[in-house]
Amino acid sequence: MKKNKKIAAIIAAGTFAAAALAGCSNAAASSESSNSSSSSSETSKASSSSVSITMLNSKMEIQPQLEEMAKKYKEQTGVSIEVYSTANGASPAETIAQKYAAGDPPTLAMLDGTDILTIAKEKALDLSSEKWASDGGSTYGISIDGTLYSFPFCIEGRGLIYNKTIIEKLTGKEFNPDSIKSMDALKKLMDELVAAGMEHPMVINKEDWSLGAHYLATVYEEQDGTAAGAYKFTEGLTKGTEKLIENKRFNTIMDTFDMLKEYNINKADPMAADYDLNASYVAEGKSAFWFNGNWAWAEISEYVDDSTEMGIMPLVQNTSEDDFANNRLCASGSKQVMIDKIKATPEQQQAAKDFLNWLVYDEAGQSVLVNDCSLVPAFKNITLEVKDPLGQSIKKYVDGANTIEGFNGCPGDHWSTLGASMQKYLAGQIDRAGLASEVEAYWAKQAK
Repeated sequence: MKKNKKIAAIIAAGTFAAAALAGCSNAAASSESSNSSSSSSETSKASSSSVSITMLNSKMEIQPQLEEMAKKYKEQTGVSIEVYSTANGASPAETIAQKYAAGDPPTLAMLDGTDILTIAKEKALDLSSEKWASDGGSTYGISIDGTLYSFPFCIEGRGLIYNKTIIEKLTGKEFNPDSIKSMDALKKLMDELVAAGMEHPMVINKEDWSLGAHYLATVYEEQDGTAAGAYKFTEGLTKGTEKLIENKRFNTIMDTFDMLKEYNINKADPMAADYDLNASYVAEGKSAFWFNGNWAWAEISEYVDDSTEMGIMPLVQNTSEDDFANNRLCASGSKQVMIDKIKATPEQQQAAKDFLNWLVYDEAGQSVLVNDCSLVPAFKNITLEVKDPLGQSIKKYVDGANTIEGFNGCPGDHWSTLGASMQKYLAGQIDRAGLASEVEAYWAKQAK
């Protein structure tokens, strides 16, 4: 079975554990200022100004920022970067497979961790000797058998986005997200909001990636909060030794989902939900909560008032108040960038390396990550303040070592296949037992 061969890589790829994350803020505070102010002549000196490279972007919400970045980079270095995104709803795995099949892979590919694990040994350049690897890259990047194959583009986390301002306005009291330690406590708060005139305090997305890659994956990650624990659990599903409907974490997470469904602003027709409208609902205070991640700031910022306070809190469940799931966020090096070693010329490979160094060590590159794209950087030497409130929330949990390890062991079609199952559950077309059966059937197929 293919997954057995990847156990070491999957666990290694999940080593952005709480213990590792704890060192970020201290390391950043002690970093040398020279690391963050390298000139373009230093970071791109090996690149010929005539070199052109391409980059696949799978974070479509920052496509305009990356296109602008390419313009800045060419002005500064003379190197051309064509940035294009995944098209027509295709997943990163589908897109990169199509590009390699066509013999036209991008020089740089921003992919999910699972995709890197699948193709890196065959198609990605070894990045172990890059300077940024020792500045946080090896902690958050994807390594297989001791070789670093990817550049961690950002740290992202997910949970319940909240609008603190509207909650306090309607309840008449201060809102401290740390005081919400159970599903019942969250339900009580939402009942207060309904009584105060907010008809639907919750927002749930319909997208398969949100439901399959983000909500359902929480079941794996929160078995014990480690990538190794998630791998062990999915191996049990694959072998048929784990019965999902009997699993405590599956049931507490789905209990919370059922409760959120009751307060969902899209409840009448959940599959007609519009992502941009969802962003406006929570930004403008029509709703108070949205299950999503800090990447959603790109959309929220289009609607939110500057005086509105927002943040992200854990997806709370009815377990115990000291349960790690009620006190930590799922956060990891989410998007990973690899450099092609199949079609890219040595000059293009060097230009790609120089570009990644520019992002980490040049002030303009750092500004692209933090200020333009509103990302939480994975590198210790980048000390720019994260400005958006969702990113600030993520950084607070990271700096406090209150994170749950991400899991990169899901197959490339997991989010589309089981996202569709979650969509059926959201729409009331299957019950919990039916959902559990579809999840188990999916994992059983991975053994073949």
